[in-house]
Amino acid sequence: MSRKADGNRGEEQACAYLEQQGLQFISKNYRCDIGEIDLIMQEQHTLVFVEVKYRANENLVSVVEQISEKQCRRIRQVAQFYLIEAQCNEHRTSLRFDVVAISGSPYELQWLPDAF
Repeated sequence: MSRKADGNRGEEQACAYLEQQGLQFISKNYRCDIGEIDLIMQEQHTLVFVEVKYRANENLVSVVEQISEKQCRRIRQVAQFYLIEAQCNEHRTSLRFDVVAISGSPYELQWLPDAF
């Protein structure tokens, strides 16, 4: 299976898992000129921006360790674009940045709320 197909399947699994946990789906693969956010969900009054990381083999480095500070900054910037487009006031809107890490076969899923 291709990396893109693996990534898409991982995002679908992450979305389904988060919905089971009570979050509401808003958007998938939100893109702007500077980047992409894998999932945008809502938990009560909080917008949740989710980075989904998939790795078939976690022997070399953990999935969570793959997320750099540069990537965190970029995701925050993309979230600002989303807020502007959605006409949300970033000072009055509760935000959270989560990570869903998926690894191995069979898949193991780890949800890290408020990861960065």
